[in-house]
Amino acid sequence: MKNIYLVGMPSSGKSTLGKELARNLGYSFTDMDKLIETREQKTVSEIFSNYGEAHFRELEKKTLHGFQPDQSMVIATGGGVPCFNDNMDFIKANGVSIFLNVDVNDLAKRLYKAQGNNRPLLDKTQSEEVVIESIKKTFQERLPEYQKADIQVDGEITVSQILWLLEQYIPV
Repeated sequence: MKNIYLVGMPSSGKSTLGKELARNLGYSFTDMDKLIETREQKTVSEIFSNYGEAHFRELEKKTLHGFQPDQSMVIATGGGVPCFNDNMDFIKANGVSIFLNVDVNDLAKRLYKAQGNNRPLLDKTQSEEVVIESIKKTFQERLPEYQKADIQVDGEITVSQILWLLEQYIPV
């Protein structure tokens, strides 16, 4: 069965929704950031600070291209995955893509309030207002790639609703 790729900003719910979706479909679930961290034995933030963003984006591409099509997987991509190295083209050619479109103000609040500073492109030493504006800017930059997804859903969607939307792409 086709792989399902969840795309969207950090804290949009890709991992949470992805696990439940995979369970309902009888698919396996993979979180790309967690997979990269396991392979590299470093956090995403450590990879960014030690080797730079370009290196991390190459690791994402290599990881993405390592997924074989039709493996019955739900894959939570990192927030930037669709936006670099023609990754969205790969995603669309090798599975069904779903954009979790969470309101940018809600995202900003979630990201700012999250414990720790584990988001490499988010400098929480700055004021809340500056961080929120940075998140909004990143969202606007990424939106054109996210909108290429086969299915676009808002952040309040349920797994049952996603299953219904997926019926035209895969037998559920």
